[in-house]
Amino acid sequence: MIYKTITNYLEASKDFLENEKQFHLGVIPTEQSNPKTRNLSATIAKDTQAGVKTILSADEDIAKVALGQFKTPEFEAFVSDIKRCMDERRKVVFSSVGASGRMAIQMDGAWRTFWQGLVNKIPAHRFEFLEMAEVVSSFTTGGDRALVRSVENFEDYMTFGAKQVDEAEMTPGDVLVALSECGLSASINGSAVRGYELGIKTYYLFCNPEEILRNHLDRARAVFECIDEYQANKAKGIDNGKYIVKIPLFVGNMAVSGSTRMQVTTVELLAAGAALEVAANRWLVENLTKEELEVIGGEMISLEEYAAAFESLNKQLSSGEALAGLAKAVEYEVETYNEKGLITYITHDYLLDIMTDTTERQPTFTLPPFKKYAEVTDNLSWAYIKDPLYPSYVAWQHVFRRPIKGLEWTVEDYKEMKASQDIINNPPLVSGLEVLDYNIGYEDDPSRYSRKVSNLVLIDVNGSATPEVVAWYKKELSKYSGGVVIRFGQIPAEKISENEIRIPIELPRTCTDILYHLLVKVAFNCLSTGTMAKMGRVFGNWMVQVLPTNKKLIDRSTRIIASLAQIPYEQANQEFFKSYYNRKPEDEYKESYVVETLKRLGFDPNKDIE
Repeated sequence: MIYKTITNYLEASKDFLENEKQFHLGVIPTEQSNPKTRNLSATIAKDTQAGVKTILSADEDIAKVALGQFKTPEFEAFVSDIKRCMDERRKVVFSSVGASGRMAIQMDGAWRTFWQGLVNKIPAHRFEFLEMAEVVSSFTTGGDRALVRSVENFEDYMTFGAKQVDEAEMTPGDVLVALSECGLSASINGSAVRGYELGIKTYYLFCNPEEILRNHLDRARAVFECIDEYQANKAKGIDNGKYIVKIPLFVGNMAVSGSTRMQVTTVELLAAGAALEVAANRWLVENLTKEELEVIGGEMISLEEYAAAFESLNKQLSSGEALAGLAKAVEYEVETYNEKGLITYITHDYLLDIMTDTTERQPTFTLPPFKKYAEVTDNLSWAYIKDPLYPSYVAWQHVFRRPIKGLEWTVEDYKEMKASQDIINNPPLVSGLEVLDYNIGYEDDPSRYSRKVSNLVLIDVNGSATPEVVAWYKKELSKYSGGVVIRFGQIPAEKISENEIRIPIELPRTCTDILYHLLVKVAFNCLSTGTMAKMGRVFGNWMVQVLPTNKKLIDRSTRIIASLAQIPYEQANQEFFKSYYNRKPEDEYKESYVVETLKRLGFDPNKDIE
């Protein structure tokens, strides 16, 4: 809990209102309501397909925005620098936080999977391929443990992001890609500034209007001032070894107000993923023979074709059999959770993609987080993920494809970085070893089928559910009350289960299969958001069930209360902290502080929108 060291709610509110104005974010577009999805909760309550289509409508500008950037000299420089790092065996390191941080780990993993997979196809280049696999890496605020559980308050510190750049041991000539989401996270802005200071080529991807970020947020302004300095020196012909380039990707307000796991991370994945693949293709064409290229398979498409493919993805998901399948998947989860049941997804190839979504549900909708295997608790995560092929220790190796990166920071480190007294007094458990305490392998986990309703869900993408995966699913299914196979993409004709939900989508198959990773991401965004909206855990398009794990989310909680209860921001903040301080620890996931506060103020968060 943030503000542990302040003794009562009035003092906490006073401190937030007076001293944390940089986290009062109502002026930021991505924190505001999207007109396209204003009636999401009412729409999906009446018609699931219409509700899912409403969510997808917020993605309609993504292809256009990405295409606009693909045509710029800055984006060409981005691609060229990735290719140069491949030629020179330099590092390309992604820095991000929250949903974007998990997405960065996903791109890192997909990149390594592709290059490591080429070793058996073309053995003569095995050493080069293994070197290519090591070119791309990532770190996320909170370390790799943030993949399974959000790390409270870490994104609020520029010093944390700067330290992670130092620990990445980057040198001039390497490339740092700061996926800043909306430009609000201090930690990623801190990493971008540090990269610039160290003379590391830095690319800053952000998803809000630059002018608004400059005018209202010191932490964003610090980055833009570095960009200004770089551009001024470049115009004068001065090269002082410092390099930073901006790539703006503002795609409008989020489908669910403030939920950057939606459109923001999608456009980042499309842009950064396309840059990686185009650079990889250039290297392959230069270094392999025609016969070797034929063995690799897959399509080599242009940047413009990536944008067109995403536009096609949005249209396909928004109609026909794919839309019907998505809606059916939403209704399946709603029925499960309304019966106090649990969902356990199983997949091997797309474990990381689905884990990214299921982890993010916790802070977005105040749901219980993943539990460690040895932990005894009745607060079980509603959805979980398991690999049917490997025990957990090996499954984690397949998730990261690299050593686990924890934060082995001491109390002295936190003091040096000027962390809050809360963090200094109770340093969070973010060591790399923490990740291994979460059982994601094929080991038996009775907690997942401990309830009357417990459903096993097999995920199949382009036929990724191999006979071994299907056999494990069918063997384990008897332990659960039910199960279903959800099939995405290019679906083989033969059924693998009598109970299937089919979401057919045709997209180009590229080297790291980024477009199908985008399919899974967008589909699961719709699945989890649609489920929560249909269950009343979204009001209109406000995430009324938000769990405030950082100052940005405290502000968001306050603004939702102020907007729906129609009271001043200052009063709403006091009322929020009153709920925040009076909550018993065992009731943390009972309902959000926002809903509790609104009910106390006489507002019904389940009523129809007028």
